[in-house]
Amino acid sequence: MKVIDCLCNLSTKEAVIDQITGLPPQMSEYLRKIYGPRVAPLLGLTPEELARAKEEMSEEELYRFLEPKVEPMAQTEEQFLTMLDSWDVEIAVLYNMDEETVSGLKGLSNDYFAEVVNRNPERLRCFAGIDPHKGMDAVREVERCVRELGLHGVAMRPFMQQMPADHRRFYPIYAKCVELGIPVWLHQSVSFANLPMFLEHPSHLDQVALDFPELKLIAGHGGWPWTAELVAVAWRHPNVFIDFASMRPRYVGRHNTGWEPLVEYGNTILADRIVFGSTWIFMGMSVPEMVEEIRQMPLREGILEKWLHDNAARLLGL
Repeated sequence: MKVIDCLCNLSTKEAVIDQITGLPPQMSEYLRKIYGPRVAPLLGLTPEELARAKEEMSEEELYRFLEPKVEPMAQTEEQFLTMLDSWDVEIAVLYNMDEETVSGLKGLSNDYFAEVVNRNPERLRCFAGIDPHKGMDAVREVERCVRELGLHGVAMRPFMQQMPADHRRFYPIYAKCVELGIPVWLHQSVSFANLPMFLEHPSHLDQVALDFPELKLIAGHGGWPWTAELVAVAWRHPNVFIDFASMRPRYVGRHNTGWEPLVEYGNTILADRIVFGSTWIFMGMSVPEMVEEIRQMPLREGILEKWLHDNAARLLGL
């Protein structure tokens, strides 16, 4: 079965290093407790060593420290595409983040990702990183990324921007995305940063969907622990899609985890609004391994194809 991966890590050397050097300092605990235990051993480090390097080194020092360690796991673009072929991934949607105002880190530019995508336009898409604190410069960056760079959407994390999704600073960006006909991916779930996570309660997304009924919204990471509330928001608004990227599928499909509403309603009234995202590097799993775990969920006939491919194809206008 062909898969569209709506939240895929790029594994070039520069992108892998950026996932650590560009990680906001407010999120350093992720390197100790969340994806550090999966990634650090690939670098020959313990999670604690990786987190301490992040916290104690400058951005330049950290890059030099990581560069030789990343070489064994980094891929060329050709190797990355070959891997996608072996995984039956038809289209991979890459993503970038711009959280410079809050984090103080610039990270890889949208231009870097655009160059990779434009060399492989039949296989890759990308959501641009946009910093809403940059005001009209952020709006102009959305326009540039779509009209000049050929990118395909916008990605933002409200918890990192320290504002809920319905904050007025986001609204000019949403309006520009409606004008350009592109989707917005928003982190909507638990976070482990030293910042309030309740900024991402689905009630804020509900207000956005009310104010922008034409805006295609992707609620990233499935809204847990407010999964039932997010399902209600998506039921109310046909422009709201949900992914459960970065969540291991076997736990999503397990009873008493809080994910039951997503599986139940994703089988019925929201069957056309669930999309697949892997964040495979952070998961320490291949796409086929994740797909196999999704197959074990109690899905009705034809639902798997919708979740893994058809819904994303419609969302992306393929």
